[in-house]
Amino acid sequence: MSYEVALFDLDSTLFDSALSEKLALEASFERYAISLTDEFLTQYKIINTQLWLDFEQGTISLDQLRVERFSRLCQKLNLTIPPHKLADLYESNLGISGKLYAGATELLALIKQTAKTGLITNGLESVQKARLRHFNLYQYFDAILISGECGLAKPDPAIFQSSLDLLNHEHVDSVLMIGDSLSSDIAGANNFGIDSCWYNPKRLKLQSNISPTFTVYSLQEIANLF
Repeated sequence: MSYEVALFDLDSTLFDSALSEKLALEASFERYAISLTDEFLTQYKIINTQLWLDFEQGTISLDQLRVERFSRLCQKLNLTIPPHKLADLYESNLGISGKLYAGATELLALIKQTAKTGLITNGLESVQKARLRHFNLYQYFDAILISGECGLAKPDPAIFQSSLDLLNHEHVDSVLMIGDSLSSDIAGANNFGIDSCWYNPKRLKLQSNISPTFTVYSLQEIANLF
């Protein structure tokens, strides 16, 4: 079918978040004359992934998450850096580090010709707004919802309803959510009753009861759905 609304996730869907995190960590640790090792990066990913899952389940707030990940990391690695200072430094670096995936802006520009476009991102307001400015993304979206700004987060159906309210669109059967996360993007779309497209470039096996409407392995494939 031809969808009238495209709702996009940002991190690891349009934007190379893994690269952004690595570069931001390097720059932040460099301020304290510490080199980012593979062990440091691995431990950060483990801690950060778990805390974002906790956030999706509503067991931790964003304000807690932003510092807690560095409290745990510093404890794990026996670092004496004040976690709140590392969190502030990391956030400022995160907003300007990394890059969009190849073909992301072309895809957005193409879809915007025939559909309304929205961005729904579980992220810190300062980081996501910095990324939107730095990578010139505001022009591609008719509505933008950042969990750190609106107080809602995927997979809560309320953030999807808010996006449609902003887009002045009522018909859920003509809306497609596109994202890489089964637990937030796809589960959220399922909870709200809209179709979903799982962006799965690593070709991961579906190992949960969360079923997307579509699975694609490249950004280019998404254009065929509009």
